[in-house]
Amino acid sequence: MRFSIWFASAVLIAFLFGSVDAARCQLPPAQRQLKTYTLSNSPKSADISPDERLVVTEYIEKREGQDSATNTFVDFVRLWDFKGNKLIAEFGAPQSDEKAVKGHLYASGASSGRFVRFTPDGKSVVALIDGTIHVLRATDLIELRAIPLVKPQSFTRTVRNRVRVIEPSIRTMEISPNGNLIAVLWLREMTHGSIQLYDLSLAESILSWDTPQGWISHTRELVWHPDGKSLLLAIPNAIPCMSQGGQPDAFAFDVQTGAIEHEFTTGLLVGSIAVNSDNRVLAVDRNCIGVLKNHDPMLKVFDLTTGKNIRKVSGRGSGVRYWVSASADGSRFLAFTGKMRVKFDWGDALPYGVPVDETFSVWSLVNYEGIVTSQNIPGLRGSEIRLSSRGNYAVSYGKASFVYELP
Repeated sequence: MRFSIWFASAVLIAFLFGSVDAARCQLPPAQRQLKTYTLSNSPKSADISPDERLVVTEYIEKREGQDSATNTFVDFVRLWDFKGNKLIAEFGAPQSDEKAVKGHLYASGASSGRFVRFTPDGKSVVALIDGTIHVLRATDLIELRAIPLVKPQSFTRTVRNRVRVIEPSIRTMEISPNGNLIAVLWLREMTHGSIQLYDLSLAESILSWDTPQGWISHTRELVWHPDGKSLLLAIPNAIPCMSQGGQPDAFAFDVQTGAIEHEFTTGLLVGSIAVNSDNRVLAVDRNCIGVLKNHDPMLKVFDLTTGKNIRKVSGRGSGVRYWVSASADGSRFLAFTGKMRVKFDWGDALPYGVPVDETFSVWSLVNYEGIVTSQNIPGLRGSEIRLSSRGNYAVSYGKASFVYELP
C-alpha cells in the first residue's frame, strides 16, 4: 500500500515537473503535405544551389560486362533543374580499384565516401569521388581541377597476438563558408579519426590533425562555423543502445592550428550538430529507444563558448532524433521528428526503435517558432537531409530521395 502511494506520488511529481519543463520548450509545428520533386537513381549525395534553382546529385551506375568479373562502375555527377525535372549537365568519373599512387596518394572505391556540394557563391560544384576532389564548373560540370586525397596512416590493433591493419575511410566532407577550403573527416578506426583541410586554390592539403578519442564511427557530419574560423564535430561517448559517459562530446577546432577551442558535454548520445553565427549549437540524440527511457529526447541548444544548455525543442511524442541541419543564412533549422515505437531483440537482449511514421520538422532559428512538419516519408530515417542556403527547400538522399518545397 505504501509503495502504491509512493509510486503514485512519484508519477504525479514527474508529470508536474515534466509539464513545467515542456512549457519552456517549443512544440513541433503542424503537419502538412509538402510539394516534393523526386530525385532519380537514389543518389549517394545531393545539394541545392545557393539560388535554390538547381540540385546536384551523385550516384553510381553499374555497367554489365560479359561476366561479373568484367562489370564496371561509373560515378556520375548530375546537375538538374529539379522543378522542371530537366538534366542540365553531367560529369562521369570511372571507379578505380584501391591502389597507391606515387606512394602517398589514395583512391579507393570501397573506402571512399561520395559527396557533392555547391560552393557558397554557386560558381562551382565540389565532388569527392573515389578518393579525389573534383572541382567542377557549376554551369556545365566541366572539370577545372582534380585533387587526390592524402591517405592518413593506417591504424593497427593487436587482438589475440594477431596484428590487424585497419585502413582509413572517408566519413564526410564540407566546404568552408568562403569556398576556399575543403574539410574531410577520415575514420581511422571506430574510435579514432582525423580531419584534413585542402586549399582549392593551391590544390593541396594544408593541415591535418587527429580528433579526440570517442565513437567517431557514429558521427554523422562535421560543420563549419559561419565565420569560417572553426570546425565543429560531435563525437559520441558510446555506441547506440549503451549508456553514454560524462566526457565532452562536442568540439570546436581552430582551422589555423587544429587545436580544440571549445568543448562541452551534451548529455546526449550525440551524432549530429549544427551551428549558427551567434554561437548557438543545435544537438540531437541518436541513441536507441529504451524499454523505460529515451522515448522522447529533445533537441538541445547550447552556447558554444560556455557549453550551457540554453533551450530545448520538443518532437511529436518520440523526440527529435538522428540528424539536424541549419540553413546557411541562419534563418531555419530542421530535424527528424518521426514517431517511433519500441521493440525488443531477445537474441541480443537490446531494445530498438521501429518507425510509426517518418517526418521532419522545420523551425525558425531566430525565435524557435514552428514552421512545418512534413508528411510521412518512408525511408527518411535511413537517409541524409539538408536545408538549402536560404531555408526555402530541403533535399534528402539515400532511401528517400526528394527535394521538398517549404512554406
